[in-house]
Amino acid sequence: MEDNIIELINDEGELEKLVVEATFHMDDTLYAVLHKINSDEGMIYYVEEAEDGSIVLIKVEDEEEIKEVQEMYEGIADDLI
Repeated sequence: MEDNIIELINDEGELEKLVVEATFHMDDTLYAVLHKINSDEGMIYYVEEAEDGSIVLIKVEDEEEIKEVQEMYEGIADDLI
């Protein structure tokens, strides 16, 4: 499980450890489902590559898009676990 833990700097500038539950493509977008170590509540992010080659995670805020991604994730979750 430790392989699935990443560290991010949150909006408040604090370091936060999150568990990567899954990554998958939907259309041409790579998504990641993450959750805090002591929580089961998932958060959905876009995964993009910056010009310098680093990975950037951008939280999905659009409610309709979140719903679509959740439905996709629930459809493939059994195969991922």
